[in-house]
Amino acid sequence: MAGNRRTFWVIWALGVLPLLLAVAVYTTGIGVPSEQVNAGRLLQPAVPLQQWGGQADRFTRHWSLLLVHRDTCDDKCLQQEERLKRIHDALGRDADRFRVRIQASAVLAPGVWVVDPMGNLVLHYEQAYEGRALLTDLRRLLKASRLG
Repeated sequence: MAGNRRTFWVIWALGVLPLLLAVAVYTTGIGVPSEQVNAGRLLQPAVPLQQWGGQADRFTRHWSLLLVHRDTCDDKCLQQEERLKRIHDALGRDADRFRVRIQASAVLAPGVWVVDPMGNLVLHYEQAYEGRALLTDLRRLLKASRLG
């Protein structure tokens, strides 16, 4: 009978111990990585559509890659547009979840912005972004999201 009782408490402790460790990590933050894995700058909180001046009919119901430039689109801008289209094609079967948009803006900094299906700006990449890093971030984003 004592062996059964001991077995019961060992099994119970094996079940409760991970729970207690998880609560301790959650409350203290010890052991939680602080660095981000994404190459772009994550906007926290996300910037809503009304604040950045996007049109709801162009930037809702799907993910968008927004290439922002100043004034006119020069040769460098056209090269970035071509690179974004190649990244879009590289998404494969998930390419239909994204749209590539180009916009001149005085409000937004130049570069590539990722817009979620609700119209919020969520990620920003400088003009000199690396295409492979952007593609990796987009794949990770689409894997984690059911939106769009």
